[in-house]
Amino acid sequence: MSKDVLEQLGIAPSVRQSEPSHDSDERGADKAPEKKTDPIVEVQEATFAYGRNTILEFVEMQIHDSEFWCFIGPNGEGKTTLIKALLGALRPRRGLVRLRADFARRTRIGFVPQSCDLNPSVPTTIQSFVTQGTAGLAVDESKLRRRVQKSLEVMGVQRIRERSIWKVSGGQRQRAMVARALVRDPLLMIVDEPTAGLDLAASSGLLKTITDLNRQHRITVIFVTHDLQLAGRYASHVAVFKNRRVTCGPVGDVLTGENLEWAFGVPTKVRAEASGGFTIRTELEHPEVVA
Repeated sequence: MSKDVLEQLGIAPSVRQSEPSHDSDERGADKAPEKKTDPIVEVQEATFAYGRNTILEFVEMQIHDSEFWCFIGPNGEGKTTLIKALLGALRPRRGLVRLRADFARRTRIGFVPQSCDLNPSVPTTIQSFVTQGTAGLAVDESKLRRRVQKSLEVMGVQRIRERSIWKVSGGQRQRAMVARALVRDPLLMIVDEPTAGLDLAASSGLLKTITDLNRQHRITVIFVTHDLQLAGRYASHVAVFKNRRVTCGPVGDVLTGENLEWAFGVPTKVRAEASGGFTIRTELEHPEVVA
């Protein structure tokens, strides 16, 4: 796994920070006078529903550059619903979801779904699947091809690029999905349980790639997970979903035993580690790690 993912993709960090990149036409269309210190995502008093079924209400959230968010909570509590809203696929019933203008067109958002979103009856190679991630980008075709090749290499699927997306392991398919998100040169990457189905080595490698993008290159990450230990180790901010409400903020304020017991119904203890991060344990007769 590369120590510098963006360099492998042909995107110099200095270019990203101080001057227009090779996709400056796209950025220019999104240019606005807003300051980079403004939140990149702002949700204000938002309610989300499908028909008469209210999923979330009174949601308040601000996400800033370079933060690493973990969305946690039981199944069916609205994590996917809020992601759909951030991706522009669902409008709030009430309230506001606002993206900062420099990427409000969402061309700089990379999304890694929980499962492959292709029709299995359509023959698709891994390379053609990753290439689909370039749709809608105003970037020179030759540069897009180089991005695709580098993304395949970064995620370790270059050698199987001509194989069907449906004839590889679940872990390899997940890596291809991350590669498809990387080709967009994302400012915000949303990943929905990306380590599901991966063995320990593959999971660790994938997590390292995502955390490198966040910590070294200030790409904001929203990471949906059921692994509370992962949230305690990597997150700068946490959102806990339960009973139509979202409790969110810095990890030290939100990842508490009280909030986790409220969300999961199990007495829980959270301990701050001297090396940074938090360890989560259930307070049962035989304590075990909550994951």
